[in-house]
Amino acid sequence: MSAANGTPALSFDLTPELLETLAERVAEILAERQAPNGGDGWLRGAGRIAGYLDCPPSRVYALASARRIPVHRDGSNLIARQSELDAWVRAGGGVRP
Repeated sequence: MSAANGTPALSFDLTPELLETLAERVAEILAERQAPNGGDGWLRGAGRIAGYLDCPPSRVYALASARRIPVHRDGSNLIARQSELDAWVRAGGGVRP
């Protein structure tokens, strides 16, 4: 079978599980492309970090004080790289030891 432009058409037999995995990966790639700096930008301030993590700023301050969240300091400001926060969340995030 050929496509309308004369190139061969591709055909795949995909299981529902494989199709779901493929759809999730495509969604991740699209989200990375839409995010500034490829999804690896810096977040400045506890409010922006909290917004990214969908938690109150007080939780960010508490986790930072306990050194349980990957944040850096720029003077008195907290800053965090999105990719470091994402890895932290995937590894269990703020779950108490």
